[in-house]
Amino acid sequence: MRDDWPVRLLFTSTPLDGHVRPLLPLAHALRSRGHDVSFVTHESWHGHIETEGFPVFAGGVAHAEARLQLVPFLDEIQALPPLERRQHVYPRLFGRGHAPAKLDGLLRAGNEWQPDALVWESSDLAGAIAAAALGIPAVNHSFGAMVPLAALRRSEDAALPLWRRVGVEPQPYAGAFSGLYVDSCPPSLAWERPLGETVLLGPASTGEPSPPAWLDDLERPLVYVTLGTVFNDPATFRHVLDGLGDVAGALVTTGRDVDPSTLGPVPAHVRVEQFVPQEDVLPACAAVVAHGGSGSTLAALAHGLPLVLVPQGADQFENAARVDTAGAGVVVQPEALSGESVRAALQRVLGEASLADAARKVAAEISAMPTPGEVAIVVEEYVARG
Repeated sequence: MRDDWPVRLLFTSTPLDGHVRPLLPLAHALRSRGHDVSFVTHESWHGHIETEGFPVFAGGVAHAEARLQLVPFLDEIQALPPLERRQHVYPRLFGRGHAPAKLDGLLRAGNEWQPDALVWESSDLAGAIAAAALGIPAVNHSFGAMVPLAALRRSEDAALPLWRRVGVEPQPYAGAFSGLYVDSCPPSLAWERPLGETVLLGPASTGEPSPPAWLDDLERPLVYVTLGTVFNDPATFRHVLDGLGDVAGALVTTGRDVDPSTLGPVPAHVRVEQFVPQEDVLPACAAVVAHGGSGSTLAALAHGLPLVLVPQGADQFENAARVDTAGAGVVVQPEALSGESVRAALQRVLGEASLADAARKVAAEISAMPTPGEVAIVVEEYVARG
């Protein structure tokens, strides 16, 4: 590590909304403390990161290209119980789809920019390998609950050729616990614990919300609906819309890549937008309908809002099971998804006080987690130890 201070921290992520955005609060906190911060990701995300004020290097492939690694196995994976699928998807998608193409870009950026540490989000498996090859400390930054140990163990074989390519000893669990682990999962939703040095990280404070003026026109209690940016199929939205008939008011956000007109007829008490910042909407809501992605699930719970979850893939089935176990929501599985099932689930989350009480209990946990500014100090101390 260089003798001078501040230091350089290279952040790296796969090019997905729910993976890049969780890194930004810590990146901003470190920069505000005087450190130099840059990113490495696929070109499709460069504009977003540059808007945040960070320099960015090219590396990796688009997610659609990485997903080609799954195509031969999709039928086999879909036949598995939902909670077993991720340990088969994760190694193929991130270990074989993303990591091989990402590693060279990371090493180029590292050799050019000479960082003092590398911060990688938990699906960017090239991160731990590049840090070891560059001889610098690694920080594994989660985007929600920890990737299951079973999935990480299976990823060891997928990543093994990459460790050998750079001439460093392969690390257990694909390097997930080889350095500091930044954990954004509240303790009551954590089924497994990281195996190394760990610091909790709560959501960033965004200050006072700036809700759109039309939000006041929607009746209360208000329900917020989001299916994220990957699993936002209009057909799924249609089932959810059909289940909103009994609520007083609802706001549905489709995501920037889905035209609201593709959803078909919308009830008069429902407003549909492509995008509204969650922090501007959630304080006005009584409940949330979501897909179970880590970002939307944790954001709702941080506001103490009970959830109706309609999981489709990725980590969503696990998150849904965690929320169900915590008593903070109702899960509608894909085979049961219909207007009627969504309507019944909403009646429960809006009518059963125990669900809201459980959500507020998780919110209290989240509010007690360290802030990005506090975690930035922990990262500084970790990097200073070399």
